[in-house]
Amino acid sequence: MAATPLIGPGSLLESDDRPAWWTPPGAPHRLEAVIGTDNGDGTLTIHHYFHGQGRPDTPWLRGDAISTAAVAPAVLWQRGRAGTAAHELVASVPEADGVISYAWAVNAARPNRWRRLGPGPDAPDDSRPVWDGPSDAREWGSGRLVAVATARTRLANRWVQALVQVDGSLYHLHRQVRTGGVRWMRHACLRLADHQSVIDAGEPSTKLAQVSGERDSQPGGLGRTLSASESRSGVRGTDLGVRFDHAGRSFLLFGDTHWSGRSWLGTRDSIAEVLDPDAELPDVRFHGSPLRLRGGRTTMREYDVPLDAFSLDGELYAFFTSNHFRRHQTMGRSVLARATPSGLAIEPAQRRRPIGFRFLTTFSDHRFINVSVQRRGRHLLIWGTGAYRADDVRLARVDLTAPGVASGLRRGDARPFLAALEYWAGAETWSPVEADALPLLTPGALGELSVRWVPALGRYLMLTMAGPDDPAGPAVLLRSASEPWGPWSPRLRLLDWIAGGMSPGDHNRRFIRFVADGSDPVGDAIFRGQDSSTGAAYAPYLYDARADGDGAVLRYTLSTWNPYQVVLMRHRLSGADLAATGSQPM
Repeated sequence: MAATPLIGPGSLLESDDRPAWWTPPGAPHRLEAVIGTDNGDGTLTIHHYFHGQGRPDTPWLRGDAISTAAVAPAVLWQRGRAGTAAHELVASVPEADGVISYAWAVNAARPNRWRRLGPGPDAPDDSRPVWDGPSDAREWGSGRLVAVATARTRLANRWVQALVQVDGSLYHLHRQVRTGGVRWMRHACLRLADHQSVIDAGEPSTKLAQVSGERDSQPGGLGRTLSASESRSGVRGTDLGVRFDHAGRSFLLFGDTHWSGRSWLGTRDSIAEVLDPDAELPDVRFHGSPLRLRGGRTTMREYDVPLDAFSLDGELYAFFTSNHFRRHQTMGRSVLARATPSGLAIEPAQRRRPIGFRFLTTFSDHRFINVSVQRRGRHLLIWGTGAYRADDVRLARVDLTAPGVASGLRRGDARPFLAALEYWAGAETWSPVEADALPLLTPGALGELSVRWVPALGRYLMLTMAGPDDPAGPAVLLRSASEPWGPWSPRLRLLDWIAGGMSPGDHNRRFIRFVADGSDPVGDAIFRGQDSSTGAAYAPYLYDARADGDGAVLRYTLSTWNPYQVVLMRHRLSGADLAATGSQPM
């Protein structure tokens, strides 16, 4: 069935008003949009959405409902002098009785809700930039482009921006001006309309223990953490927690880390060794100094984080994100680096000897900015997503046995590695061109992801989070496949992190802050902004998996924002759960 258009050509604009009086002339202003929701009876509810452009990670927010009786998408325009009380946003909404106008006073001291003006006045006949963006399967997979709204903005010397409706999903794209041409790049997902089946696991995931930090604030928790990381290693709080094995040892890579008494380190990343990784509550020992990435004009600030790692001929290689906010993207590019030295001497008391990595090459600034990797046979399999939490997952592979790959990486030459790189282009065909990579699953709004081959199940398992306005809700989701490109099973909901993590009805089960007014004992105060907010779950990474009777037991790490820490989760998949994902114990 054809999707109902929720936006039209005039549904997006950039406000004439500066975000604040101190905003420099020419700086980008706020994006404003009017977006419909299908009421199911031939009408739309039109909401006001807005997005500050001061930082690329600023989310789109939904404001008031303007009309509940629209029969077609609305047009948004503005009138009155910017910066004065006369400046208003005006929405022209087609309703059964004609086009009805609604207004909102931008600069009122206490702005009221949108008010109904009545029929007219007509929206001005302003020209909109032409949409010349992607519409084929390489961008949208099996999705169908339904409607587009464009606007010329002050961002990056008047970049054109667009809202794009694909089936029922809504995305925000930039038309990036680059040396040698232009490229449309997804920036955000406002709504993910993934109506494919979502299956609830027989029982939800449970928290085993808090991995990082000094004290577990959960009332029903252990009270201690697996690492006592602040007193032992100077790590106050961190996120991510990607497991990799190297030289017979197990490690965890962590993202933006806050260090005790060393503010000059900013959010430099960290690493820990896992002792007795098969134990129910393993001992986790953080290195007392941060990771250090050198070369290639790389950066190690917020959002510049380690992604995954692999061993090859005794050497350790890792993927990182770098150059956050480059080209107005939350994450700028992914890079490949080599550990120097590869031995990874983890010393909790060491405060002045970082674990070092040397830049080898930029891996991607488009489709593979967040990656998860797995060695299988002679290949390194690389699953990747592009724009942060707004893109689909794609697949690449490198034949590690190809001439010069291992020796080249060892001596710092990544050209043979890149020459052996190929991208899944559908129907089990591969291309050397990244632009040919097809989405494995659509629609998507993914950022962090974790994919691992699990021999006990004979399947690849993929852990992700649900997207914005996703029918799956606020969830940790699992898929499986027998081949790295799929077909992938329906989504299995392992955890509703509001019901199971914030646990509004059971304080003892709560491990994510639910109340932000200071009365909630769960949480911490690691940095400004986080200390006065509720928590959230993100970045699930598979830790291990084993068969258990007719089912299986998974463990995964999960970040909780407040507390700004990583927890270790446990999930028992029943036989019915495995059947739903096409899996069974080997």
